[in-house]
This record gives sequence, structure tokens and C-alpha cells, in this order.
Amino acid sequence: MPHSTLTVGNVEITVLHDSEVALPFIRTFPDVPRDAWTPYMERYPDAYTKTATGDDSLRVHFECYLVRSQGRVLLVDSGLGNANSNPNVVEMIGGGIDGVLLSELEKAGFKASDVDTVFLTHLHPDHVGWNVARPAADSADESPTFPNARYVAHEADWAAFDTPRDSEIFGYDWWAQTVAPLRRFGVLDLITGETELTGELTVTPTPGHTPGSMSLIVNSGGEKAFMMGDVFHGPAQVTETDWVFHYDMDPETAGVTRRGMLDHAEQDNAAIAICHHSGFGRVVRESGKRYWQALKS
Repeated sequence: MPHSTLTVGNVEITVLHDSEVALPFIRTFPDVPRDAWTPYMERYPDAYTKTATGDDSLRVHFECYLVRSQGRVLLVDSGLGNANSNPNVVEMIGGGIDGVLLSELEKAGFKASDVDTVFLTHLHPDHVGWNVARPAADSADESPTFPNARYVAHEADWAAFDTPRDSEIFGYDWWAQTVAPLRRFGVLDLITGETELTGELTVTPTPGHTPGSMSLIVNSGGEKAFMMGDVFHGPAQVTETDWVFHYDMDPETAGVTRRGMLDHAEQDNAAIAICHHSGFGRVVRESGKRYWQALKS
């Protein structure tokens, strides 16, 4: 698919589309009545679809972002992966559909070796899928997919998932295949608070979805953008901040975080990016409510 690139001051952000699936409302937002979705399906038709069995569903994109700032090349999240890099998750979430992040990176004019930082917004399985390269799913021959990169994640997520709880939460194991090897490779940097990556890029904690969820704040040339991982799961949550996504580990904190980030985005007129929704947007107000408004690419 064509690449969407946003320029924020001197920073360039390019969407890299890894994969896409349809996930039913009953699975993603089980407590939200079906009728409550109707105005958002009408307002954002591209964000919704139906499963093969006809269930109304979120059209879930697995997006990553290539960020160029002050000579640095950063990748925000590493997507769903493929049958070798993240086999259990690709089969369970993606129906056996391999992600295409690496070919998308090449189409954008870059190689895996050009990436110097992989910023992981959180350590859920669909955000870490291309961390590790191996020739076959059961191969012991492993290496970092991005060989010249430091991988940056939050210490709280490492603590939360580096236990048997990972398979209990999702029903399949991904940790041993996608995250644990990073420490063995010596390429993992765990952080605990707000951290500057370049003079234009700052990581800030945005907990709730996971305890260590983080967002990337871009601030360059008087312009701002917020890259918020899974703070939001689609445009409806920009309005309905109390809607609970099934995999939010701390729903109350997640709602507080959503509202706080919207306050900042609205105040700063910042562009926003949501991992599982394509493209960039801004927060706008209509009749006293806040809405996602897509930016033209």
C-alpha cells in the first residue's frame, strides 16, 4: 500500500503497514453494546469491516512507524511478524498471514541495518513480532532483525511479562520467541520514565493498556505529534474514552491516560498516530465532544 509520510518540523514519520485483520467487537470491546458503534461506523467507515462469518469488527492495522530525526533512524514498534519470527501469534491473531514490515521498509528506501533504535511502545505480542530473525520457527539460529539497533522498552512491561503470565493472558507464548532473546543479544535498554531519544523525540510513560506502555512525543520546529501505540484502539475511543478494550491490563488507568493525552494533543494542536488505525489525525471538537479527524496524506 502507498506510504503515508508526515513532516513535523524537521522530523519525518512514515507509516509502515505490517498486516491487517478483522477482530469482532465482541472480542475487542465486549462490554460495549452493538448499537453504540453505529455512529462511529458511519463516521469512520474505513475503520470497520466484517469477519468472514459476518460479524461487525474493527479493521485492525498492525502499523509501525519509521521516524527520521537529527540523523537518526528509529522504528516505532516491530509489528506482528511472520511465521518464523512470531509463529504462535501470527497463527492466532493473523490467521497465518505473514507481516510485510521488512519489504515495506525497503519500499521506503531503507534496510533493516539502517535502523539505529527500535522503540517498543509496549511488549504485547503484536508490537514485537519482528524483533528476532530466524530461518525457521523452531530454529536456534537467532539474531536481532535490526542488527545495528538498540531496542528500547519499559522496565515495568519486562517485569509484567517475563513470567508464566504471558501465556495465561493471551493463551499463547510469544515472550520466549520475540522479547527474551533481546537481553541475551545484549541489545535491550529498559527505561523507567521520560527519556529523550533525540533533541526532537521524547519517550513518555502512558500506562494503562500495559504497566509500561509509552508514547513518543515529537517536538520540532514549533510543531508536535504524539505516537501513542495502544493508548487508543481506533477512532471511536477518541470520543468514548471510557470504553474498555479487552486487553487493557488496568482499564481505569488506561481511561485516565487517554483523556490526558487528548488534553495535551488538543492544547498543542498535535498530530496523533494510533497503532491499529491507519494514517495520522488530529483532535477536533463538535457539539462539545472530541473526535478523531484524519489528516490528508
